[in-house]
Amino acid sequence: MSTINVTIQRATADRLPEIREVFLDSALYDHYFTREGRLDDILSTAVAKGDLWLALDSRGEVVGAMQVELTGFFGAFPYLALLGVKKRFRGMGVGHTLLQVYEGVARAMGYRKTSLLVSSFNPRAKALYQSMGYRKVGYVPDAILPGLDENIMVKTL
Repeated sequence: MSTINVTIQRATADRLPEIREVFLDSALYDHYFTREGRLDDILSTAVAKGDLWLALDSRGEVVGAMQVELTGFFGAFPYLALLGVKKRFRGMGVGHTLLQVYEGVARAMGYRKTSLLVSSFNPRAKALYQSMGYRKVGYVPDAILPGLDENIMVKTL
């Protein structure tokens, strides 16, 4: 598949409906966001805190999004709380670009490490993170919901 160039910017509340579409039709949505309003609450809170970033294609369409909590990993270093790419743009480098921005922001803020969780049901995401140098440092069964296990991954910058 080909790659696309994207522009990364902070999210604003007026784009929330478009951002929500990024996560529809994904395993992440099916496992974590089926309760009415849960995804909207998370996205709205992230926008209000300045923690939500967007990937836009050349036409300005929202093709990906990520939530970055700068002191999310026990206050020690940044945590990637959420990453999604709209279905028809998966495999085109959008997730890779978002991760590069995440790491760049962390470096610019003086952090030496970044972290994330990846669900055991999401091997494609785990492969992406591993390809970018993240390594598994832990495993949490039933981390967020019963039956949903998470891999803790960290990258030294």
